[in-house]
Amino acid sequence: MRALRVFALIGVLFSLSSFSVQATEPSATAQRWQGEGRVLEISPPKIILEHQAIPELNWPAMTMPFTLANSAETTSVKPGDRVTFTLERAGDGFQILSLTPLH
Repeated sequence: MRALRVFALIGVLFSLSSFSVQATEPSATAQRWQGEGRVLEISPPKIILEHQAIPELNWPAMTMPFTLANSAETTSVKPGDRVTFTLERAGDGFQILSLTPLH
């Protein structure tokens, strides 16, 4: 009887540990899109871009604010710079994952 309780406890602990790992792993299916535009303002964690059309999202060219992901490096760009960028959905909006200056 004691062995049965030990096995049951091990099973519960194993199930909980595998659940927590699944909950913290990033989604491998996250969609990402590329864009090109001009930086108007940088005020981390926000950036305002005047970007060209992004056909994959059915977006026309427009100016809009985005959230910067923690991993987005902004030290190499300043307002007025033309950039390419990668974005993904984040909550109800989109976040910029990376910015690359165009020279």
